Amino acid sequence: MLKEIFEQPESLNNTLRGRIKGRRIILSLNFNFKQINKITLVACGTSWHSALIGKHYIEKIAKIPCEVDYASEFRYRSHILSEKDLIIAISQSGETADTLAAIKEAKLKNVRTMGIVNVVGSSIAREVDSGIYLHAGPEIGVASTKAFTSQVIALLLFALYLKNKKGEELDSDLLEEIKEMPMKIKEILNNI
Repeated sequence: MLKEIFEQPESLNNTLRGRIKGRRIILSLNFNFKQINKITLVACGTSWHSALIGKHYIEKIAKIPCEVDYASEFRYRSHILSEKDLIIAISQSGETADTLAAIKEAKLKNVRTMGIVNVVGSSIAREVDSGIYLHAGPEIGVASTKAFTSQVIALLLFALYLKNKKGEELDSDLLEEIKEMPMKIKEILNNI
């Protein structure tokens, strides 16, 4: 686990690579985000905790209502979902059974789906309509570290991307701070 904690600067660099260009966020997502009225983040475990942070980013930055749901409970609730909703599955492995089941439930209701996963070609990555790969590297420790911080940064990028899609300018100082974050984390870790 300690090894993976010290790998966070590299994993964050990998998540950020090529995604900030000038004052724009570059993500390969195939939705018309102007038609989204609500976002629901579904996840389990550590990914659920990153979703709680992501909710704040999406609501504060993108000004879109956002809910967080335990993936294990999602399919057992009576959801009021519409075609203007987006369900985002967050999973380090991309194989979390409950999160995958939540995506399948959303698709049965004709709701758009997106994934934020670490493993290319995973079940969730194949099942969703679109997604963001973390490129954080394998997570061996039981408690997720680098995947968690990469999920948090991916959710921040996603919120900024939505703001961009609404035609709003992004704060260049904030974007510079985001780009410098891996280096700052490395400095902190080197002083431990």
